[in-house]
Amino acid sequence: LMRQDELWDEFYQSNPRPWRGNSRIPIPCSGDALDLGCGNGKTSSTLVDNGFNVTGVDFSQRAVEMCRDMLPDRTRFEVVDIRDLPFDDCSFDYITAVHVLENLDDPGLVEAVSEIRRVLRPGGYVFCRLFTPDDMRSGSRSKGDFEYTFHTRGRLEELFGGFEVVSSELVEERTRFNTVRSRVECLFHNP
Repeated sequence: LMRQDELWDEFYQSNPRPWRGNSRIPIPCSGDALDLGCGNGKTSSTLVDNGFNVTGVDFSQRAVEMCRDMLPDRTRFEVVDIRDLPFDDCSFDYITAVHVLENLDDPGLVEAVSEIRRVLRPGGYVFCRLFTPDDMRSGSRSKGDFEYTFHTRGRLEELFGGFEVVSSELVEERTRFNTVRSRVECLFHNP
């Protein structure tokens, strides 16, 4: 059985550009940004285009190599477990977690959020996008090799208790195959 990081390495090796273009994310501030689970750099690219100094982390060595090749300016990319970030307290103005938190089990999710709280500066922002239990990937379709957990908007808001909820929405889109993509998108402010 392959470990999750090995599965993702293999995925990125065989799909050089699995997600194209830039990520649509809110831009609530400027400064130093941390892109958790940077993947092939879609969100990091958006952050760079908006003037941030970007640090991207992923547990996939292949993903990190792709990002280093694609985005050499104003960026650094490292192989990191988001449950144990190698950064000083209060290092970042903005943290993005786009489709990465659902790759953690519940204890891992709690650890990752604790690390986000630790490295986010006072006055900073965190944006999370993750699949909900109503997403087409849950249930019978979740039996693939990649591990996913599914969380509600309420659970995410609970994890970031004490932060101001700037925006919180459930986004559902029907696919051409009559399935539903369901995700929660939340922007939090660290008071």
